[in-house]
Amino acid sequence: MAAYLSGLALIRFEESPWLLVVLLPLAAIASGLLAFAIGTLVFRRRGESGPYFSMITLALSLLGFQVANNWESVTGGFNGLKGIPALPGVDGYTASYCVAAVALVLAALGTAWLYRAPLGVLWAALAYNERRVELFGFDTNRLKAVAFGVSGLLAGLGGALYAPQQGLVTPQLAGFALSADLVIWAAVGGRGRLLGPVLGAVLIGALTSGLRDSFRFWEITIAIVFIVVVLLFPQGLIGVFAPLERRFGGRRRAVAPIPAPPRPEADSAPQLVVDAVDVRVGDVTILDRLSLAFERPGIYCVIGPNGAGKTSTFNMLTGELPAQAGRVTLDGRALERLPSHRIIGLGIGRKFQIPSVFAQRSIADNLSIALWSARLRGLDLLRPSLRCWSSPVLDALRERYPFLADAERTAAQLSHGERQILELSMALLGEPRLLLLDEPCAGLSPQETAAVIDVIRWASERRRATVVVIEHDMSLVRKLADHVFVLHNGRLLAEGSVAAVQADPAVQAVYVGAEK
Repeated sequence: MAAYLSGLALIRFEESPWLLVVLLPLAAIASGLLAFAIGTLVFRRRGESGPYFSMITLALSLLGFQVANNWESVTGGFNGLKGIPALPGVDGYTASYCVAAVALVLAALGTAWLYRAPLGVLWAALAYNERRVELFGFDTNRLKAVAFGVSGLLAGLGGALYAPQQGLVTPQLAGFALSADLVIWAAVGGRGRLLGPVLGAVLIGALTSGLRDSFRFWEITIAIVFIVVVLLFPQGLIGVFAPLERRFGGRRRAVAPIPAPPRPEADSAPQLVVDAVDVRVGDVTILDRLSLAFERPGIYCVIGPNGAGKTSTFNMLTGELPAQAGRVTLDGRALERLPSHRIIGLGIGRKFQIPSVFAQRSIADNLSIALWSARLRGLDLLRPSLRCWSSPVLDALRERYPFLADAERTAAQLSHGERQILELSMALLGEPRLLLLDEPCAGLSPQETAAVIDVIRWASERRRATVVVIEHDMSLVRKLADHVFVLHNGRLLAEGSVAAVQADPAVQAVYVGAEK
């Protein structure tokens, strides 16, 4: 689209160079806006959108080809839009390629800046763990739409420069051949790094230019190069330089920490009420008229046999499992129709049973993502300095767990116990009023368990948070719980103090088979 808009503008306003200075960038911007609109429509559905995104963009590609091929009065049809003049003041192919090279450098610098900003960190986190990003209060669908919009803007920049450089735009730009080329360039160069696709495009482009007119089977040669690189260098050619980067890249320069703003309503105690909630998946009833009330700060433990509905209750509270009946309110506000990121933004934090962190990102980035939860506003996403945010909670956690200060270490390098502690720390950094912990001590040593219990009590007492813990270990429940809920078959079986529920005949029947 940008190539056609650029070509039409150059043909119509060839004698108005100052007007073209405005119109050609607008051609690229129009491409970005269209991509953002498509992304917004595709990603608005709940859950993973990958297959739908692929099918819809494939259909739109076919539609674009048909429009370009048949709208002859505008696009020139099959023969294309011809007679496109060069850019004002740019004569010859060499000058055009110089303009393209400058645009490439500027695009790479701009993208590198985005990568360093919170927006780029969240994009990278999305690629590995979308669910966790959403449960830190970020609108993942909007983030994906913005990513698609930025890619559309970059593609539009290429299209706006392509038309005057070639002097011709044909419907083949919307065909499959270019799409295949993009895949080859990214795979050969390496899609894991910013300069990988650039390297692949330059190398394959140079190889194609050198072989196209002199070697009959040049396409087979390109295919062989593609296969060999993918097999021998899974991370692409740019991955060959990764060891050198780790060895000579040096450590991140120390930067003075910036105090993070307080999370809204971080110090107010929540009142959460679950009233007769039903959750069904198909014909299976997960929660059956479940009613719970958390009306004052403290530590609540949720216990019950496997399949009782404990984790499903957490999924329902965070908006991942929709309720078919009943009401869930936080401070009187209904939650059952809100998306997960909106619910988290009201002051809820969660830790999973199996540590859910961003394994390929550094410890510092993991902690930063947690700190940004419910704190980022508007253009904050574009400010790289926000990666230096700190808070009293983070300082206290680093004092308790020194490994959290190892900023360059990735989460993938941590032990299971350290990952558990990292995720617990991330849940605490959001300073939630309601903290949901699913077996936080699973897999920890006795020393680590004692430290986690201490942190949970600290969060409850110092932060005045309501902490809800799913736990199977009754010794931990006795140490932690101010109040216990017992679930069975998706219903509330009993509640009260630890001693009261242990003495309850109905609870004994479920756990040890005594008579009801």
